[in-house]
Amino acid sequence: MSVLKIHALTKKYPSGVAALQGIDLTVEKGESLAVFGLERSGKSTFLRVLAGLEPATSGRIVLDGKDITDLPSKERDMAFVYQSSALDMGKSVYDNLAYGLKMRKAPAAVIDVKVRTVAAMLGLTDVLQRKPKTVSALVRRRVVLGRIIARDPKVYLFDEALSGLNPELYEQSVKDLVALQIRLGATFVYATENLREALTVGTKVAILREGKLLQCDTPVNLFAHPADEYVAELMGSVCQQTGAAETEESQTAEEPSAEAEV
Repeated sequence: MSVLKIHALTKKYPSGVAALQGIDLTVEKGESLAVFGLERSGKSTFLRVLAGLEPATSGRIVLDGKDITDLPSKERDMAFVYQSSALDMGKSVYDNLAYGLKMRKAPAAVIDVKVRTVAAMLGLTDVLQRKPKTVSALVRRRVVLGRIIARDPKVYLFDEALSGLNPELYEQSVKDLVALQIRLGATFVYATENLREALTVGTKVAILREGKLLQCDTPVNLFAHPADEYVAELMGSVCQQTGAAETEESQTAEEPSAEAEV
């Protein structure tokens, strides 16, 4: 578990566009921070700057008391999961889980223990020798997660990691992710355009708009004390969607079946 502190983080492109404007945030040990924003809000840029994939224009990134702002990505001890994160279909599930450890030249015995521990955690023990193409899409998503868990990074970064999934796979993947964060007690930073997803995954939610941080708080406080009209409208839209969904479910449950009518 690690503490991540972001001080006045700014990212400006040569075109003059400011993707991030003085972001100040602290992600405590074992906290799951969901970063919500619509298109061009800066959420993906925020993760990429944290990971060292893009340089910050100004500001500081401090991890466990160490300034990592100018460190290369490979020295930041962060794991990045994209929507398109892919597995090596030609290798076994075991070898996919071991990939990051092998790249870091971990001893074979250490690799074996970590891979089998992660496999047991994610329910992958029975498929370790199978190829990813022979298992279900849900199992493949768990292998992607397992590959980074085996590395044991200080911070997990997720950029739209669950977008584009079919509804059934999406719902189970959200449950898996929440359960995993709790079990690991890990520090997560999770970017998404889905506000309901952000409120489910995040113990805190940061709301970005055009590169500015509007509010960062617990889901309960975002509903109770929105910082401005924009945040209030977002929270109101979630309430409306939830109410509509509950009404639809209630009506469906009350409708008599054709068999009952006969």
